Amino acid sequence: MVEIRPFKATIINPEMEIGKLICPVYDTIDAANYLKFAKEKNNIIHVTTRRKDVDRDKFIDIASKELERFKKTGILMEREKSALYIYGIMFSLQPETLAMLPEKDRRSQYFVFGLISLVKVEELGKGSIVGHENIFEINSNERYRLMKATMMNFSPIAAEYSMTGHELNNLFEEYLGFKRPDYIPNPDKLPIVDVSINGSRHFLWEITDGNLIGKITEKVSGLKLLILDGHHRYTASNLLREKDGIEYTMMMLMEGGDRALLLLPWHRAVRNFSDEKLAENILENFSIEWQSDANDEEFYSRLRERANVYDVKLGMYVGKKFSIIRADENTVREISKKRGEVVGLDLIILHDLLINPAIRGKPEEDVSFNASPKEAVAKVDSKEYKVAFILNPFSIKDVERKAFDEHKNFPQKSTLFLPKVAEGIVMRTIN
Repeated sequence: MVEIRPFKATIINPEMEIGKLICPVYDTIDAANYLKFAKEKNNIIHVTTRRKDVDRDKFIDIASKELERFKKTGILMEREKSALYIYGIMFSLQPETLAMLPEKDRRSQYFVFGLISLVKVEELGKGSIVGHENIFEINSNERYRLMKATMMNFSPIAAEYSMTGHELNNLFEEYLGFKRPDYIPNPDKLPIVDVSINGSRHFLWEITDGNLIGKITEKVSGLKLLILDGHHRYTASNLLREKDGIEYTMMMLMEGGDRALLLLPWHRAVRNFSDEKLAENILENFSIEWQSDANDEEFYSRLRERANVYDVKLGMYVGKKFSIIRADENTVREISKKRGEVVGLDLIILHDLLINPAIRGKPEEDVSFNASPKEAVAKVDSKEYKVAFILNPFSIKDVERKAFDEHKNFPQKSTLFLPKVAEGIVMRTIN
């Protein structure tokens, strides 16, 4: 049984220029983005995100001092009443990302709703909350230390639920007085936060009505939750529960059947590997199906064309040339049977047959996870990385089958949930 409760949100003072003070979620920020947002001395990034060249212990100390300054100077403030919150994100996709999606899922504008509440933490997979990705323990420990030192949640952990009748989303639209994807401001229900970042518009509405909170709580209680984004933060929250007795964490619950909720893959760029071993493994286990000097509509269309779940295709870029390589189906079936997994074979084959055998360094250091093919390709063109792998998108149903039916996890950084929440829109002071 999922237990939720209202809380007093901590937000950035509405009298300030909020757009300059928020930032993307910490684990999506690369060095260039860090510099962009850190130019503003009062941006929340100084508390949430460790610069790659900063020692972990030093970061915790800096973050704690910066947070104290933000509170003392009135940059952050806590709401007066306990409430549940509706988090809305209106966004569009770049043409490159749209090209990856089947035509039926392409839209000029998307608008997703999420319920922000405190959720009682439990061990993943032992009750009503499950995950679907493996984690890097060192990153979860850093999040735990940050949360304990600051006693804050800086962004909600994103999870999905299944609700065939769409009751919660319908209730939110009725309460706010508009139908998505359009937005018509209701003067009686204005958001307490309305801000744009990286082309996405973020809204936060407050629900303090006791009867409505009770109705929402009842609808949520029978659900099962699947973590989409924030496995490290949830693991850190579970450590807080086990070690420090803090039983609740802040989460954003979204309906898996919402057409505006998208899942895409994290594309890989790899360095510090054996060129000979990679070439040998491609020759032994793959055929080159298609090559071009551009990853255009035809590239993505061919990448999506598959005969069955064992038909694994990967996009590959080595500089000035894009290829689609196809895994030997008998080999894929053998690996699938041995592992007892059918969902996510693209990633399994990529790591088991190409990355893991060829890499000389550590995956957490020499594999770059990129939100778009463009980013992965740019890493290769800059000579920082040697090869990029471009993957097919997932569906929510894929992830549900992985978690609930196979009871397995994808490799680290497998699923890219869109849209992303931002750091600083809604926070929680842990009392």
